[in-house]
Amino acid sequence: ALVAHRHTETPPSARLLKQKMSADTGVEIELTSDFIANNFVEQYYAAIHKDPELVRKFYGADSVMTHLETSSKEEPILGADLIHEKIVSLGLQGGLACIQHLVAQSSAEGIVIMVVGTFARANESVCHPFRQTFILGKMSPDDSYAFYLRNNIFAFDDAFHGEAPQHTQPPHQHPPPQPQPPAPPQQQQQHHHHHQREKRT
Repeated sequence: ALVAHRHTETPPSARLLKQKMSADTGVEIELTSDFIANNFVEQYYAAIHKDPELVRKFYGADSVMTHLETSSKEEPILGADLIHEKIVSLGLQGGLACIQHLVAQSSAEGIVIMVVGTFARANESVCHPFRQTFILGKMSPDDSYAFYLRNNIFAFDDAFHGEAPQHTQPPHQHPPPQPQPPAPPQQQQQHHHHHQREKRT
């Protein structure tokens, strides 16, 4: 699992990243879609963890984001500025994303990434399962290794079940209701008959 804990001040292009890693290891790094996706995802969640203000640099003027925390329909947000405002308003700073699965595919226009994991805000003790899809678009037709975040769809799993992710403790910790003892109707009935016999005498 990838855990958001590192950060670089600017997201390097895949080409620069390849050059640096090749120089560090002495081995020519192959730029596969998986390689680029893993490095992008680590940078993105690291920025979320450290300071969501830094996430703006990943987006462009035509970027689109949809963020679902409940089953309520959310309109897509267009453009780096509005996306930046939305992300800052979500209170994600200090939160921790644990990536359980990451799948990447190359396409004619970039790279499609699907992420499955859990996310916990800084003030929470519960990790909420989430799914997120990214599409990295090419910044220039002449450079196959420079990308920006063109599409971003995020949803907590609870959003698919019509519930908000507001759990405070696992459901099994709630004590079951205690059964009420039944009223003793026979004793009441015997007391009534005894009273009737006394009245007759």
